[in-house]
Amino acid sequence: MVSLNFPLWLRFVLLVGIVGLVSGASLMAYRYYTRPVTLSVAVGSIDGEAAKAMSAIEAGSSRRMRRCGSR
Repeated sequence: MVSLNFPLWLRFVLLVGIVGLVSGASLMAYRYYTRPVTLSVAVGSIDGEAAKAMSAIEAGSSRRMRRCGSR
């Protein structure tokens, strides 16, 4: 195996560049996985009970998500 002898300044620049790329990719992944998610459900009935039931389910779901620390 051949050893490459780069100058010290070039090693430093490469190290900073690689750390910058990894940091940027990590930040993008974090932002992607912590973004809010919206679930849309179409409900309908003559008396409106289905919409009331979905509102109750949504309220309970959001309360659980806040308690768990999720978004």
